[in-house]
Amino acid sequence: MDALVEIRGARGTQSFRCARGERLLYAGLRAGANLAYGCATGTCGNCKATLLAGSVEPAWNDAPGRRALRKPGEILLCQSTPHSDCVLEARDGSCNHPRELAQSYQGHVSSVDRDEDGLAWVVLKLQRPMRFHAGQFVLVAAPGVQGFRAYSPAHDGADVSRLALVVREKEGGGMSPLLCSGRGMGMPVTVFGPLGTAHVHPAEDRDIAVLAGGSGAGVALSLLDWATASGHLARNRMDIVCGLRTLGSRQVIGRLEAAAEAAPGRVRIVVALSEPSGPEPNEQPGLRFEQGLAHVVASRALPVDEWKRRAVFVAGPAPMVEASLRMLMLTAKLSPTKIRYDSFS
Repeated sequence: MDALVEIRGARGTQSFRCARGERLLYAGLRAGANLAYGCATGTCGNCKATLLAGSVEPAWNDAPGRRALRKPGEILLCQSTPHSDCVLEARDGSCNHPRELAQSYQGHVSSVDRDEDGLAWVVLKLQRPMRFHAGQFVLVAAPGVQGFRAYSPAHDGADVSRLALVVREKEGGGMSPLLCSGRGMGMPVTVFGPLGTAHVHPAEDRDIAVLAGGSGAGVALSLLDWATASGHLARNRMDIVCGLRTLGSRQVIGRLEAAAEAAPGRVRIVVALSEPSGPEPNEQPGLRFEQGLAHVVASRALPVDEWKRRAVFVAGPAPMVEASLRMLMLTAKLSPTKIRYDSFS
């Protein structure tokens, strides 16, 4: 039997039904509740709540986000399932723009194209289409792997039945080795989403700047695809700094090359290579390569005042995101509230 969940926040009370075994956060988001969260997978602690009545069971006792729990009764909504009807106190979310409600989708791994530097272009075939805003992320679960993992789709989100992800294989990981290898071909997956607040605002955004790295390149590609498909680039500019290890990231680099060629004068892309690049890269108008870390290259890619005129997106591994935020706040003098990023790792 479903549990009735009541969550009290500063803006009032929200109620929804949660199936036994379902995580409280996912049930709430699926029902349209405006709940605060970050990674939605147990690593950040942003969905911390206090249990006032009822009982819950933790889904992952060793979740890194549990370090945020300091008082009796505190739980993570993304790592708790109900044993009974519950009453909780939690922060309200920052949902200020319309977006699709998160739902569960079934599918399978349709194709995998792995690059020599460890990034893979993974396509999931969904049984029904998904819609999302460019910049949002999804959660992926697979049989035999505990919990969900977060990934950013690498394309526009209008009625997508083939979901393309940029995935880096993590040594010792549970999900990424399956997704990045031939062993994962045909594997059934559950996808939950769309999630995240760091997405495009179609009615408001004008010129855009993106600072991405590694698997976060999916966000840059998603924004590029949306801007091209929607006609946004006919009226506005997009500047991208994309950090990659080497020129071996051919899936990402090939798509960045195509975007620069398709929108001359409207798209300017700098690829920051963190390791020696070997042969001279194939530069073209609107696309150049520099050696160095993404946030360092980005600090000189745009004049300081120009960052303030853009909708600014940051995406990538946690260390890269943290370094990029410091650069944007200290060098470009941006307020943290003006930078769009989702914290997951």
